[in-house]
Amino acid sequence: MAVAGVAPWQDSFWRALDASDVQSAWSQHCGHIYGRRHVAATTPWVPLAEIHDRLNWLAWLSQRFSAGFLLPVSDLPDIDALLVLAQRPGAVLSGRDLRAVLDVLTAQKGYAAALRETRDALTGLAGELDPPVTLLRRLGVALDEEGELLDTASADLALLRQRLRISRNELQRFLQGFLRNRDWQEYWQDQVIVQRNERYVLPLKASHKGRIKAIVHDRSASGETLFVEPLAAVDLNNQLVQDRRAEIQEQERILRALSAAVGLEVPGIVAALRHIGRLDAVRAGLELGDACGGILPKVDAAAAFDLRALRHPLLCLRHPGQVVGNALRLGADAQQLVITGPNTGGKTAILKALGLNHLMAYMGLPVTAEGTLGYFPKCFAVIGDAQDIHTDLSTFSAQVQRLREVLEHADAHSLVLLDELGNGTDPREGGALAQAVAEALLAAECCTLLTSHLEVMKRYALSHAGVALAGMGFDAESLKPTYRLLWGVGGASQGLVIARRVGMPAPLMNRAEALYADDRENWERWEAQRETLLQAARQAMDEAVLARDEATSVARSLERELEAARQERDKAAAAARAEWEDILATARQQVRQAIAALKSGRDTQAATAALQRLEVPFRAEEQQVDSLPAVGTRGLFLPLRQVTQVLRADPAQHRVQIQLRGKQLWVPAAQFAVDAALQIPKEAGSTQYATPDDHPWRLDLRGQLREDALAALRRHVDGAVAAGRRQVQILHGKGNGVLAEMVREFAGQDPRVSQWRMARPEHGGGGVSELELR
Repeated sequence: MAVAGVAPWQDSFWRALDASDVQSAWSQHCGHIYGRRHVAATTPWVPLAEIHDRLNWLAWLSQRFSAGFLLPVSDLPDIDALLVLAQRPGAVLSGRDLRAVLDVLTAQKGYAAALRETRDALTGLAGELDPPVTLLRRLGVALDEEGELLDTASADLALLRQRLRISRNELQRFLQGFLRNRDWQEYWQDQVIVQRNERYVLPLKASHKGRIKAIVHDRSASGETLFVEPLAAVDLNNQLVQDRRAEIQEQERILRALSAAVGLEVPGIVAALRHIGRLDAVRAGLELGDACGGILPKVDAAAAFDLRALRHPLLCLRHPGQVVGNALRLGADAQQLVITGPNTGGKTAILKALGLNHLMAYMGLPVTAEGTLGYFPKCFAVIGDAQDIHTDLSTFSAQVQRLREVLEHADAHSLVLLDELGNGTDPREGGALAQAVAEALLAAECCTLLTSHLEVMKRYALSHAGVALAGMGFDAESLKPTYRLLWGVGGASQGLVIARRVGMPAPLMNRAEALYADDRENWERWEAQRETLLQAARQAMDEAVLARDEATSVARSLERELEAARQERDKAAAAARAEWEDILATARQQVRQAIAALKSGRDTQAATAALQRLEVPFRAEEQQVDSLPAVGTRGLFLPLRQVTQVLRADPAQHRVQIQLRGKQLWVPAAQFAVDAALQIPKEAGSTQYATPDDHPWRLDLRGQLREDALAALRRHVDGAVAAGRRQVQILHGKGNGVLAEMVREFAGQDPRVSQWRMARPEHGGGGVSELELR
């Protein structure tokens, strides 16, 4: 049960005890929807005063029923949505809807009458349940059992319906005359009067169409019958239609008036339904108590309880009269109870029985226990396996997580139920944790019930004041639990006894019992081994920490050295930059002087020599070529990776003239690599270069494969960049767009391309791409 405003641990307590099953059983005993809604809205987490008010209602109804005064149990329609609608201006409820409201008002009257049958604390509630007399009477005279309006709904409606009956009878007599006319007997398909489009008509054979002056209103599926209205009957039919429409208008007026009357009474009806729902829920609770053998509870203000014949209510519903009761008390002499015993012995059932009986009492239900229950504003339960593979929570991890919530919020007014505390891990560690948790809850003065198989918890219970020990009984002869709680003794797990009695081999059982007898010695040996392993682990951890510290120290030293190198580099760069700026400033001054000398017409040879001297510091080292290649030498033009041959050589300027794509170009000798093994390819028409004099560099890729075209495009851009070109044009054609897409991808990825666009229409449009180069 997830209720708004309920703390998470309280919702967990509800789910751990399967309390929704009790609430479901309670709801099944309700007579109508309003009782079931009250049950669904009832939460146990309320102040003590409200709990006592609920128990008072339970006692008052119980006394009434014992005296023979009962409440109505009939089912009621759900009119909540109708009441909301009735409050809207101009709303019109249907006759069936108003009949549902009338049924509820009648039920109110029945509940009020039942409460007045005797004088007690509930009698005064009858006045709040009395229905509005005027509304009840108006609805009663206006509606029949099916929600149809009666003639008594209004005088005008009665008059209209009388006139309508007269008009209908007169029309039918008139039409019967047509059917009985001997001259027309063969005209009719059947001797009946039917309705079409709100008018009474006759079934004329299609073969006799035109024999009678009439209006055709419809045709049968076979086409053999025409449904016709004789012209002589038109006026009578018109009068009948008018009377029927007048009746409908009057009915709508009556329904609107009755709906408005209901809307005025909605607040009182809602309040009455709330009381009716509570009365039905309390009555259902008494029926539930009879089914499980429950009695009226007593809840004290103290955070303590003293119970006898405590039984699990759900088990009582399934096995009436067969559930063993136990005495259970906490809060006076002891704050904690440790329950031990074998599996399936009833330990968990006792925890759930205690928690469920408190919840049932808080909700105003009979309980399956005698004595006094306590008031616990906070209730906690860690019961069952809450492992969750979705959150990587094992059984033990989930238990520890829930225990943490208990320890954070539990106080002296809390009830804590812990099942198999410390289970799911190593018994020694689990026992230590279980005892530590129990001690913390004892210090917080919580009323705590916990179950355990661990021997350490038995010793804890016997050695701590305020802690009681009890065990679940077990019949060793029949190998069955007795479900009796034995105070002052620890219940053995009986695992070896059960194993021997069910037929485990004797040698194996002898060995098991011997191992069990040596358990303490084994624990001591294991403890010594554990300490040895822990010591070795601590030593390894210390060595790892030392190695980590040394590595950290070396890393810091390297970082310092790297930072020093960075600083030296920055200083050297700053000094070089300053020296370069000084040289540049001096050179600029000397250049200006040389230019001034040239302008004045002085010694031009001296000025030229001065400029050449100034060029030396800024001239990059050039590759010195001992000799230029001879004319006719084959090689590779490096910028475009094109095979060509030397046509002429210019030693003075260290350049050669080559044949490239049918053009003769002068290029620096350093851009020509001699390679006699290369063969000059034949000129291909698919990739052509235009000289700068004819057109800005244009590359024709049409008809090439994507890979070949991409290689040609790269060579083309290489040459354009080497030649200082700022723009190239790529002719790829439109086609299926493969080459155009390749060019756009190249333009977006190559850093030398600053911009891509399609050429203007006069330059090729979408078949040509223009690339702007950096």
